[in-house]
Amino acid sequence: MDACRPRPALPANDPDAARLVCLAIAIALHLAAFWWLYAHQPAPITPPLPLTLSARWVGEATTNDAPAKAAPAPAPPATTAQQVQKVPQKAKPLPTPKKPPLKPVKKSVKPVVKPLKHNPPPVQPAKVMPVSSPQPPVTAPAPATAAQASGGSASQHPAHKAGGGAGNSAPIARDARLNNPEPQYPYESRRRGEEGRVILNVRVTAEGTAASVEVDKSSGYRRLDMTARKTVSRWKFIPARQNNLAVEASARVTIIFKLRA
Repeated sequence: MDACRPRPALPANDPDAARLVCLAIAIALHLAAFWWLYAHQPAPITPPLPLTLSARWVGEATTNDAPAKAAPAPAPPATTAQQVQKVPQKAKPLPTPKKPPLKPVKKSVKPVVKPLKHNPPPVQPAKVMPVSSPQPPVTAPAPATAAQASGGSASQHPAHKAGGGAGNSAPIARDARLNNPEPQYPYESRRRGEEGRVILNVRVTAEGTAASVEVDKSSGYRRLDMTARKTVSRWKFIPARQNNLAVEASARVTIIFKLRA
């Protein structure tokens, strides 16, 4: 009977009751929202584990890298250890065959062939032909004299006096007392086979020295001309004389460079 009774309505003018109703509704809505979010929340994603790579140079195997040795095998039973091992018999050494005595081997000595040296052709001493031709005040030239340069000595050629004049003579280059050196044959000229005749014009002072030496006629080879000129420039001369007095005069000297056949 009580259930059929109508419930009393909320008083319209009660503000506290309205506030309670609104608060209850708000709490119910929040609880429903939290439940819905929790029910539909996705499963947490587990992050992948970090992958660590290590690189190592593989070289020759060392004691640390070698595989572990197998455990030693268990000792055999005592009965096995007591077995007498047979000692192998030593083989008798075989007699070594005697080697026949070795005969001495005769060594064949080959004759040593010496290499042929390319020697330049033999040198024929240069011929020196001084031709004396005195100039004024010497009036007449002396006859030409020729001396071959061999052995370092030459025969003395007396100077001829000018015709009719007493005490007049031309310069003399080839005299044993002067001891003039012979010109040396240049090695390069010998190797190349250079030959020729050089005629020099020498100005002889009153003291018997060469004031100047000029090439009057070349041999055709500058090397031979320079050798002849350098040699004659160091010569000593017997000066020309006029009225028994030493005077300056000119002389012609011929030097021949010739190789022996």
